[in-house]
Amino acid sequence: VAVDDVGNPVNPQIIDGQVHGGVTQGIAAALYEEGAYDEEGNLLTTTMTTYLVPSAAELPSYETDRTETAADNPLGVKGVGETGTIAAAPAVINAVVDALSHLGVTDIQMPATPERVWRAIEEVRS
Repeated sequence: VAVDDVGNPVNPQIIDGQVHGGVTQGIAAALYEEGAYDEEGNLLTTTMTTYLVPSAAELPSYETDRTETAADNPLGVKGVGETGTIAAAPAVINAVVDALSHLGVTDIQMPATPERVWRAIEEVRS
């Protein structure tokens, strides 16, 4: 569920798209996206085969809602979508840590790739 205060809504479909995009970007940061560099500082993740992003198949369905508190500008509009980008990543990481907490895991670095999850579990076991 993502709820934004959108001000005076100009186009509800655009608002929903912005919120969906923001939440998706936050999830991607938490689970997929990572820039990798070699020892000389060259970017290694330069293509869609090496820089991972989620597709619709990996994403949950979203429920969006909004409040409409007019902003103090001539149109009463506000920016929308940023909240999902900011809030989704820590929410996802906290969910991963919570799911692993019974094993003693208290922290995991983003993105929480399968390898990082495995390493976090192995670290606690050793």
